[in-house]
Amino acid sequence: MMYFHKSLIFFCTVLLSSITQAHLYMADVDEAQWNIDISPLYCRLWQPIPAYGRGVFENKAGERQYFKLHSKKAVYKEAKAKIMIVPPEWRFDEGPKSIGGVTISKGLVPVLISEPLASSMLDNLEAGFFPAIAHPGWSTTHEVEIQLSSVNFTAAYQEYLTCLGGLYPVNFDQLERTTVLFETDKFQIDPVYHKRLELIKGYLELDPEVLEVIIDGHTDIRGSDGYNWDLSKNRADAVAAHLKAIGIPEAKIKVRYHGERFPIATNKAEPKRGLNRRTTLRLNRSTISDQQDALSDL
Repeated sequence: MMYFHKSLIFFCTVLLSSITQAHLYMADVDEAQWNIDISPLYCRLWQPIPAYGRGVFENKAGERQYFKLHSKKAVYKEAKAKIMIVPPEWRFDEGPKSIGGVTISKGLVPVLISEPLASSMLDNLEAGFFPAIAHPGWSTTHEVEIQLSSVNFTAAYQEYLTCLGGLYPVNFDQLERTTVLFETDKFQIDPVYHKRLELIKGYLELDPEVLEVIIDGHTDIRGSDGYNWDLSKNRADAVAAHLKAIGIPEAKIKVRYHGERFPIATNKAEPKRGLNRRTTLRLNRSTISDQQDALSDL
């Protein structure tokens, strides 16, 4: 539903003085609602915007909060715009104020606002104000303004804050690949890696899409081929045994070992040679059917 706000004329003068046609999209008082999606891996607070799409505040595990707009139609061009804070109608003595700028992108997600502006928008919503963003619409003569309503915001926001307090400290991208290094001719795990391995274990309990942990053992070039093969196996088995000991099911652990075949650094001298004395762990969200793909990230 389109709703005409008293400050629209001022807002458009400040922000969109060159446009020929502008449409305001926001939820009316009787239909404004805030929804939350919560998980240990993400917190999401969003408002449907009638005839436009939705505005979403989101914070993923291990990342910073951001705000984005989802449009039902693709925006046709990039642009620069200001983020405005519009007062409610009853505060007739106040006008809109700018709190920063944003780049408008083409496509179905035209607006992405990072911190600290995302938090500033939330603070103003909590105080009863209306964050507003304008961007090019869906044709050369079409401009739109989106306002988030603060109506019915407080209760959902409190749940969102509770969710933020329970987010897991890291996400899949941050844990997808892990390297455990070893001393020369050793396969004991340095305790410095225990916290990282515990984070992997905790993450697997939260994300059922992770099907397996692939462990690959490696050595540097020193030693015979047979000896290095056994040493790389011992390193991979040591990591696998540690994962099982802290509670990761054996069925989710896949062990491989490669001796000296896949160096990632020169073997000529330390300290770079030490990078080859490693075991790598990779979290896999799909089954591996092709051996070439399976070896691509050793």
